[in-house]
Amino acid sequence: MAAEPGRVMGIDYGSRRVGIAVSDPLRIITRGLGAMDNTPGLPAMIAARVREEEVVLVVVGMPFAPDGGLGTKGEEVGRFITTLRGQVPVPVEIWDESFTSVDARQAFIDGGMKKRKRREKGRVDEMAARLLLREYMESTNHR
Repeated sequence: MAAEPGRVMGIDYGSRRVGIAVSDPLRIITRGLGAMDNTPGLPAMIAARVREEEVVLVVVGMPFAPDGGLGTKGEEVGRFITTLRGQVPVPVEIWDESFTSVDARQAFIDGGMKKRKRREKGRVDEMAARLLLREYMESTNHR
């Protein structure tokens, strides 16, 4: 089954910051849109970016516990998703992102990024959003 064409936004939720990434319309590549501070106005800011980027689908990473449950962090993300669904005019899907922040840090190390740069606020959050979006697109392109 072919996916609806158009950009997909990936969101890596964090208690302090939220990483944002978006695909190209053909869903081949991703690019980071940075990280936003997690404030009460965050869902509205994301909704504005959805409209600006002409996004047709939002994918939010869910940190499932090793046993498949949600845990405290998963419940927090679930509340965010509920709020976000009330703000954005497109579908919001959940994607397992249990290890994307770890993978993002490793990608920086493998790429030779200096430790000082890796510590910059939001850099890991944005990369984690790109990685979860890429995983989502690779999975849905092979269904």
